[in-house]
Amino acid sequence: MAERIRTLLLVCAPLSALSYIGPRELAVALRWEGYSRISNAISELQLSGSPTKSFLDPWEGWVYSGLVAAFGLGVWLSADSRWSLRGIAIAMVAPLATAPLWALFGETSLAAHIGLVLIGIGVWLAAMVLGAAAFGKRFRIYTLVTLAVVVVSSGLALSYAPEVAAGLPTPFIGLDERIAFAAYFLWQSVLAAILWRTGRRRLATPARSAG
Repeated sequence: MAERIRTLLLVCAPLSALSYIGPRELAVALRWEGYSRISNAISELQLSGSPTKSFLDPWEGWVYSGLVAAFGLGVWLSADSRWSLRGIAIAMVAPLATAPLWALFGETSLAAHIGLVLIGIGVWLAAMVLGAAAFGKRFRIYTLVTLAVVVVSSGLALSYAPEVAAGLPTPFIGLDERIAFAAYFLWQSVLAAILWRTGRRRLATPARSAG
């Protein structure tokens, strides 16, 4: 029973990615014809006055957040005594604590918005650094490549801050952000698969030795 619960919690990793990406794609398709996935920032979809905010806020606040928290619990239950996995579990849940800050300060100034973005990216990077320490060489290499992709793509997106402040075009900000999100979400799902597989192996070991 405990293993079944752990497995269901780990499945929340890819489900959380789908719950983040899917509603945004649907909102753009149905409600914002002029939005460009290449040149418009992801955050624009939830700014006050946007035609997609009322549709996306419930998903962000309840479905996505709940799935991320559930996955964090699944990682914690998979940790045994490994401090690195416990750190990842905390990092998964930590960004949820910034939700009130986004509500209060996310639109007050560009500096506040960027500050909150940097907190989120920092938590991502912390989770990946801990993940690199948790498993073998192949996952470590994959994690470091993903970390590099997230850093470069996020850096390119943030480099448009002067253009955003001046109301100028931002030709690739949306593309850069989406690459970073996709890389991190994929890493989460791979981590979940590894945790599920290692848990199954751990359960099977006593059965083999008993036979």
